[in-house]
Amino acid sequence: MRKNSSEKVRVTLKIIAALCLVVVLTMGLGFLRFQSARLAYYLDTVNKSIQKYAEEEVNLRQELSGLLAPIRIYSYCKENLGMQKVLKAETLPMRPRGSFTAAARKEVKNELTGWRSGFAWLFGIDD
Repeated sequence: MRKNSSEKVRVTLKIIAALCLVVVLTMGLGFLRFQSARLAYYLDTVNKSIQKYAEEEVNLRQELSGLLAPIRIYSYCKENLGMQKVLKAETLPMRPRGSFTAAARKEVKNELTGWRSGFAWLFGIDD
């Protein structure tokens, strides 16, 4: 009887040890999976920042080339876009409708009262 019960205890201990080993291995694999997901997320953020900095570098290089060689931009605009150099720049005077000066607003008629009187000059009512 002792042999039989001691064998049962040994078999039970082996089964418990095997189950503990399976649980530990499963937890270890879960931990490794978690770490790989965390590192993949970190790698993704690093790749996004690299992409952002690469785009910024391209923009800065374009700006630098424009600053260093304005003749290239001029020739590109002339040849490819058909633009021409302006020889004489003209300006057109614009006269506002009514008076927009502060002195002219003080002379607004007394018939404009209330909160709308401050905005009357927008609609040209101050004549």
